[in-house]
Amino acid sequence: MREILTLQARYNQFANDNMLKVLETLSPSDLQKDVGVYYTSIIGTFIHILEADIAILLDIINSYAPNPLDTKALQDALASGLQNKSFESLITLRRQADRLIIDLVDSIADFNAVRELSFPGISFKKSIAQYFLSILNHGTHHRGQIAAILDIMNVPNDFAGMLGM
Repeated sequence: MREILTLQARYNQFANDNMLKVLETLSPSDLQKDVGVYYTSIIGTFIHILEADIAILLDIINSYAPNPLDTKALQDALASGLQNKSFESLITLRRQADRLIIDLVDSIADFNAVRELSFPGISFKKSIAQYFLSILNHGTHHRGQIAAILDIMNVPNDFAGMLGM
């Protein structure tokens, strides 16, 4: 399981890096334009992916590691509100989160351990491996939304190919 999760975490890092290269070419108004998706804009969707990675993987799942990673800077950034950050600082946080997620996969001792996660109105009881896969695939889903927005804007993009890693 570790090998599969490491591959997926490295893929997410690869895809995020390539996506950021495209997003860095856009104007702030293009990043913030309301395009009618659930999180409104490219930047809103990008922030949502980062928030989930920090809150679920780097906070909750990290707490199950025998030696939890130091994620204080990311937790502090999340607590102060990612919507208030500059795009440059969001890029730094994204890259930091991607490195820590790979380290987190390496630090988990038992991927079969079942844990319960509760959010307002819903609760999940799954293995740590299932949580990892869910959140890593969550990023893939929302990067796909960003790619579709870029397609509609006629911005060339092709940052999702796992075979190209």
